[in-house]
Amino acid sequence: MILGKDHSLFNQSDQSDLSEYLFIVLPYAEISKEVKSFKRDFFNKYGAYPGQNSCAHIRLVSFFQPEEREERLLKASHEVLSQIKGFEVFLNGFGFYGVDRHVFLDVLNKQSLIDVYHLLRFRLFKELVSLSFLNKRYEPTLNIGTGFSALQFMDAVKDYEHEPYTNNFRITRIHVLKRKAPFKTWESLTTLPLAKSEGELLGLL
Repeated sequence: MILGKDHSLFNQSDQSDLSEYLFIVLPYAEISKEVKSFKRDFFNKYGAYPGQNSCAHIRLVSFFQPEEREERLLKASHEVLSQIKGFEVFLNGFGFYGVDRHVFLDVLNKQSLIDVYHLLRFRLFKELVSLSFLNKRYEPTLNIGTGFSALQFMDAVKDYEHEPYTNNFRITRIHVLKRKAPFKTWESLTTLPLAKSEGELLGLL
């Protein structure tokens, strides 16, 4: 259910024009290759699972909006992100969440991404009033897979809970993806840059 500015439901014609938008962080190519290797190892060990073919990324926000609001939502997002300086993300080991049998690479410095998430959701809620922006809970992770079977998940925890992994990458932009009904295939819409630090302006980073 999505509400408009007047807190009434979009009419039927609006709903037919809805698009889904997804804001993500992409790591360096080196890390993407490592994640692809992990996913391949998981497939070989445990069989097929949801998310096995997705690229390495950290999800920020996702929501549905009428396509006619696209320019407005991108402008609002750009205004928020252009005030946030780029920062490092540190990955540290494998993590597991039993409710949805989720396996991921854990983010050590979660608060930096959590701050970006809340700044985005507050601004987008103010501009677009979607119920999806009311979600206060956000846990940044670099996804390996979600929705494993119970047996797959137990085996993955046993095999990887003590498996070491560390790496880091710098976030300088947020990638925006979009998909239309029937909402099966994502396409790259744009990238939104973060503010440059003094080091980046001087070409030191």
